[in-house]
Amino acid sequence: MARSTSGPARLSTPRLLLMAVVLVVGVALGAQFVGRALYASWSIGWFGRETLTGTWIGTMRATRGAEFGLLLELDYKGRDSSTSRSRASGSRPNLEGRATICTPAGERYDYAVSGFASPFGTVERLWVEYGDTKLSALNLRLSGEWRPPVLHLQSEANPFLPDGRFLPTRVLSGDDPDDSLAPFDLRKGTIDDLAACKRAR
Repeated sequence: MARSTSGPARLSTPRLLLMAVVLVVGVALGAQFVGRALYASWSIGWFGRETLTGTWIGTMRATRGAEFGLLLELDYKGRDSSTSRSRASGSRPNLEGRATICTPAGERYDYAVSGFASPFGTVERLWVEYGDTKLSALNLRLSGEWRPPVLHLQSEANPFLPDGRFLPTRVLSGDDPDDSLAPFDLRKGTIDDLAACKRAR
């Protein structure tokens, strides 16, 4: 019986290209995960551990007594070459999300959030920005520390009046009594847990 002289089957060019693409994608995804694990491990719930990401709630208190309900939803933002660096620290944002503030005057304001946290959970900057640029005075700049199960934050300014209202044409004076927002703590929860937001419109 004559033996076959044909050699081993060769992979077709399309199949080789497909395998190359799969390999490149696999390496890229693996590199992204390793980078995230090294520089943003607070975003990965290893074996059920707590994360910096998620929904946080709490109360901000002003020096003169007004209290504001705050809901803060944080998500991990992956590294993207098209993303501009943070205005303050020079680091690319690795946090994004949204926020809601409910005032004692019964008002409710919704915000977009972006910021940067260090590998150890130090929140170097959170930009809490209102959608209408004409009301940019509503914006907040927060910073703080994540120490599970609590997120400790502080605000650089208080955009509200002592009675909790927001006045777009407000003029600040050095003679005004201090009404800054005290450092505050947030814990995981939902907006239904915020009494201030239940009565806000």
